[in-house]
Amino acid sequence: MSQTSISELWYTRCPVPTTSGIAQHFRWLHREFESKGIALKSIRAADDQAVRNSHFDHTHPGMFREGGNVPPIWARANGRDTAVVGITWVDEEQLILVRDDSDIRDLAGLKGRRLGLPLHATPIVDVGRAQDLRGLLTALELGGLTRDQVEFVDIAAGGFDLREQDANAPRRMHVCAAALLEGAVDAIYAKGAVSATLIAEGGLRPVFDINLNPDPLVRVNAGTPRPITVDRTLALTHPEVVARYLAVLLRTAQWALEHPDEVVTAIAAETGSTADAVRRGFGPHLHRQFTPLLSDIYVEGLRQQKAFLLREGFLQADFAYDEWILREPLELARELAADIEFSRAA
Repeated sequence: MSQTSISELWYTRCPVPTTSGIAQHFRWLHREFESKGIALKSIRAADDQAVRNSHFDHTHPGMFREGGNVPPIWARANGRDTAVVGITWVDEEQLILVRDDSDIRDLAGLKGRRLGLPLHATPIVDVGRAQDLRGLLTALELGGLTRDQVEFVDIAAGGFDLREQDANAPRRMHVCAAALLEGAVDAIYAKGAVSATLIAEGGLRPVFDINLNPDPLVRVNAGTPRPITVDRTLALTHPEVVARYLAVLLRTAQWALEHPDEVVTAIAAETGSTADAVRRGFGPHLHRQFTPLLSDIYVEGLRQQKAFLLREGFLQADFAYDEWILREPLELARELAADIEFSRAA
């Protein structure tokens, strides 16, 4: 279908390792669409709070999103007619952290202890709470404990706004880490570059890494897997536009295989962290994990996360999961990817 009726598209990605993040970091997405006469704009850079909120509620039209899975699942459960057109899976360390002077040495030591859970003041789904709850519950299960053998402690975390910021801007305080250091709780969950930074700078000690489990479905949480979602209407009426976005991501993933150091630099900028934190938080094979797929394990991992969010009360309604997956754009993208050329990154 002709693309001439589209002059503007929007994208958003979480401040975590995403293929979209690398592609926008080097302006490859922007250049590809500019060459077709289409302006690509960032949701997170918008001045309007309602537009920025679309990162979570998916209400802005003509929008691509890649990132954590809690908001797109929540938005779909709230009736947003979106489609999953690809999924990425970047493994990251998922740690149970304690104070360095704690007597907790393993998961068994969590019995009878206070586990911190953030509680955000927001009408949007509480992503941080969902993430930390799943991480803590997974750890308890792996340690042979149940949720009634620990005490969950709510930690007031205020609101949140995922506005793009200067890379040199000061980091927000990690409220759960602060509560842990103050002695209000005995253990918390943290992941990726955040956990690496808390260990390096915050005086915290890991007692367990969920990411070491060989079963990928055990490692499922808010950050793994990460769906790429679009408005279903856009995908159905302009399939080549959606496929072209995915084609750039496929080429980006291919480029990443041969540029591990540049990937780390891009992800450090995306996550607002250091290269060392990225290397620790995401491991030596980070550059190999950016190919969008709709493989059985990726689709099942996302399905299980939806079931978790429904079971734990983060969703007000269920939805037909299989109908959410739209495979045709990614199939077309594989045909388009071979013709996409990248200029040298600045």
